[in-house]
Amino acid sequence: MTTKIKAGVIGDGVVGTTQIADDAISSAKIADDAVTSAKIAANALGINDLSNATVSSSDPAVNTNPTGGVGSLWINSTSGEAYVCTDATTDNNIWINIGDGTGTVGFTATGGTEGTFSSGGTNYKYHQFTSSSSLTTTGPSKTMDILLVAGGGAGGGNLGGGGGAGGLLETTSQSVPSGTYIITVGGGAAGVNGSQTNGQAPNGSNTTFVQSGGGISLTAIGGGGGDAGNAGGSGNSGGSGGGSSGYGTSAGAAGTSGQGNAGGAGGGGSPNYPGGGGGGSGAAGAAGTNSSASAGGGDGGVGLQKNYNGTNHYWAGGGGGGHYTYNGSTPTGAGGNGGGGSGGADSGTLGAAGTGINNGSQGQIAAISGFYGGSGGANTGGGGGSTGHSSAYFLDYTSGNGGSGICIVRYEV
Repeated sequence: MTTKIKAGVIGDGVVGTTQIADDAISSAKIADDAVTSAKIAANALGINDLSNATVSSSDPAVNTNPTGGVGSLWINSTSGEAYVCTDATTDNNIWINIGDGTGTVGFTATGGTEGTFSSGGTNYKYHQFTSSSSLTTTGPSKTMDILLVAGGGAGGGNLGGGGGAGGLLETTSQSVPSGTYIITVGGGAAGVNGSQTNGQAPNGSNTTFVQSGGGISLTAIGGGGGDAGNAGGSGNSGGSGGGSSGYGTSAGAAGTSGQGNAGGAGGGGSPNYPGGGGGGSGAAGAAGTNSSASAGGGDGGVGLQKNYNGTNHYWAGGGGGGHYTYNGSTPTGAGGNGGGGSGGADSGTLGAAGTGINNGSQGQIAAISGFYGGSGGANTGGGGGSTGHSSAYFLDYTSGNGGSGICIVRYEV
């Protein structure tokens, strides 16, 4: 006769694994359905709850909003691929494929200094590059706006023209597929000494955004250097053109279409020898003006205002022109807003430097140790300011450096 043990006769925990000999209970000794799922407490076999896992015949989508948030699982019963949610933002989720396949759902990007801001009711994320680096994206293509500013040209020496701003290239609504993008940030050109023979200033360097392996390739052109010397010539062409020497009336050098403007003309020699201002991304440089207390070196062209990082900065302003003695109130050329440096002189007053993410600097006025042109602001693409003149001290003063460039990428989030 078989003795039955009824429920409740054996207390919880009375029979443990050590009280049951190996093989004492075999499958033959347990009748069919004798133990049902209802008689095994939840998790009694050590299986954790998988309520945050979804099994579906398709992949998740960006707008698949998991109730379990970050860490939720998704298993495609058709392909066998598995995904985990790493960013649970409503209707903009990121699902990383953790199987052998590819196809991460949702867009990600890394590189540069990252941040977010809102403008005009639109939320943006940005990646800002102040030195050469790379941007890496994964997932589907993303529509981006890309701002490139090249390095600014240096100001001319010896009554020269202001340096032209680096080219400003804005590409909006660019479809950017997943991949790696090499970013080269152009440097500003180095200033030159004040001699008549060595005063021609160099151009700034280009800023580029290039897709690794081919595809997207964008280039902002370096700013043109300002002219100098008693030949009265023009500055160099570039993203924006350099200003002309104050010894003549030559027109300033040309800018690059869609990126910048021309430099200003020289003021025509004696008595003030005012150089033209360098061109800016928003306007041409002003011509130098002569023979009055208010005359002086030409102002650098103003830059353009763009909000790519939460502040509506000016970018790529031209450098100011220098001048010779007229009287104590004659102003040097101001730097254009967008980081342009102002011109220097041996006598007179200083024009203001251009504002920007980093402001340009003012030139100097002082015998022997002065005549320095102001430099363009770092990462603005601003042009450098030109010097004044003193034949006895050519090697004691230099023109302003051009400001380095920048790359900023923004997209809606």
